[in-house]
Amino acid sequence: MRAARLVRALLWPRARVIECDGGATSLLEAWRGEPVVVVVDAMSSGSPAGTVRRLDAARGPLHADLFRGSTHGLGLAEAVEMARALDQLPPSLVVFGIEGTDFSLGTRLSYPVECGVREAALLISEELLAVRT
Repeated sequence: MRAARLVRALLWPRARVIECDGGATSLLEAWRGEPVVVVVDAMSSGSPAGTVRRLDAARGPLHADLFRGSTHGLGLAEAVEMARALDQLPPSLVVFGIEGTDFSLGTRLSYPVECGVREAALLISEELLAVRT
C-alpha cells in the first residue's frame, strides 16, 4: 500500500493507482481492460531486505515461491497464471517485488524495506512516464 501511495503522489493525475487487498479475483478485476499494469508485492527470495526486482509477468510465469509471504488465499503468481489461463492477462504486466523481512500482520516496515519501497515507487514512476510519452 505504501508504494501505491508514493506512486500516486508522483504521478497523479497521469496514472490510475489502485490499492488492492491482493486476492486473485480482486487483482483480475483491477487490471481488467488495462493495457499497462504494474503490481507491487512483498517478495521472499532470500535476498537482502529492501531488494527490488522487476519481473515481466506478461512474458512468462512468476515463481510462486518468491511471493510465498502473501497472506492471501491465492498469491500474486497464482493470480497471474489464472489471468493467463482465462486470456485476461494485460498486454503489459510488470511486477515489482520488494524483499521483505517480517510478514506478520500489522508489522511496520523496516528501514531497508522502506528504502526498497521508495526505490520501487521511483522505478515505477519512471517506467510509467516513459510509456505515457
